Amino acid sequence: MQSNFATITQMVYPTQASHFVSLISKSQLSHFYLFIGPSQPEKLAFSQYLAWQIVGATERNLVRIMENDHPDVKIVKPSLPKSGTGTNRTWKVDQIRALKPEFVTVAQESTRKVFVFDAVETLHAESGNALLKFIEEPTGPQLIVMLAENLNEVMTTIQSRAQIVHLQPETTIALSGDLIDDEWRQATQSILFKWFELMMQRRIEAFVYVQTQLVNQLKDNQQQQLFFNWLHQLSRDTVVFGQVSDDALVFPRLVGLYKTLMQHYTKKQLLRASDAVLIDDRIRQNNVSLQTRLEKIVLDVTIALGE
Repeated sequence: MQSNFATITQMVYPTQASHFVSLISKSQLSHFYLFIGPSQPEKLAFSQYLAWQIVGATERNLVRIMENDHPDVKIVKPSLPKSGTGTNRTWKVDQIRALKPEFVTVAQESTRKVFVFDAVETLHAESGNALLKFIEEPTGPQLIVMLAENLNEVMTTIQSRAQIVHLQPETTIALSGDLIDDEWRQATQSILFKWFELMMQRRIEAFVYVQTQLVNQLKDNQQQQLFFNWLHQLSRDTVVFGQVSDDALVFPRLVGLYKTLMQHYTKKQLLRASDAVLIDDRIRQNNVSLQTRLEKIVLDVTIALGE
């Protein structure tokens, strides 16, 4: 299964992700950001993650944002040439004006609408001014995010109005796996799978497992981050199992466990349990200990499965 924006963000921009989640929780988020930095796909993933935190960090919303199908999240990229033969995208003024219905309607399900504009280096005077007009006359609460690799190529009128954030990757998806010892990876995944099974069975041993196995196994930030990424992928497997082929699962070897869970719980219960795992992102920035975080996940999943 292809890495989703949440996994990418947590691995590449963990510090910035925690910072922005904190801003959201304290209602201190600005309305207009310009994200500058290398790797357009990773910056786009970070923007999707930010939108997800605003509209609700649930499994359903994650899928809707990935498919650009959430009514309060609009992700737009510059147009391809009309001929269809070129690869250089550019922003067209008609493309900006076509967004007017989105700008003049308020959020349907969330506290604010989120607009993400990719590769704004190609915004020029006419299209850029048309976009700024909408930004300066919002119908309701909005968040505008623009992405670019080179600040000097972005219109000065945009630079002067936006809060500029330089996004520098703290690691890369490619390197993260190479830096982890294979023996540690295999041992940790075995511990994770056992703990997850105990937790999904609502057994008290899951709390004991946190103290006796997990805390000692996860000794540094990289190990902890990779563990939580695996946990998130594992919980999503339980939700999509039966809807995708087994080969599309992150951990297809656990098909037997997924089948058992489907026999014991409803789809709604499994979705609630997955949401309980994902919501951990909101408390991570509060200097909560690893043991407390893990025990809270066990408690929240137990409650979710028992409702």
